[in-house]
Amino acid sequence: MESSIKVRTVRPEDVARIKELVELSWKDQGASHLLEKRFGMQGGKPWLEWKWPEVEQACRERPRQVLVTEVEGKVVGFASYRLDPVRKVGTVGNNAVDPEYRGRGLGKRQLAHVLQIFREEQMDFAEVTVALNEGHTAAKAMYEKSGFETVVDSRYMFLQLK
Repeated sequence: MESSIKVRTVRPEDVARIKELVELSWKDQGASHLLEKRFGMQGGKPWLEWKWPEVEQACRERPRQVLVTEVEGKVVGFASYRLDPVRKVGTVGNNAVDPEYRGRGLGKRQLAHVLQIFREEQMDFAEVTVALNEGHTAAKAMYEKSGFETVVDSRYMFLQLK
């Protein structure tokens, strides 16, 4: 499998597949989905219509800051990031690996590419936000194994006002 893995910059034809990966990966663990599951649809739209625009915007407006991972020519993961040249902080953004391909080190490989870009762009720090729910346990462990340290824990909290 090693030789058939490629991490590259996103292309316009990857966007539909990335949307599939967002749906597969945030279902049952992302804040938008969990909020909908608990309280119902927000603003008359399903959760994916709230989550997808931020990922799509990165793909369309900052394509150089979105990577995809291919296995045997199939897009099986993606990772977005941002650079803050003033603070010299690179931020790991939305990222996911197809559930069928998890456990093979692909997320770690994507993260390594992002961190290498941060180094090349002379960032002093890399930051990432990760939820603490069960669905994010593997991601949290990956970040910790890569050297990320917790600075502060936070929670997504909602109050139904109706």
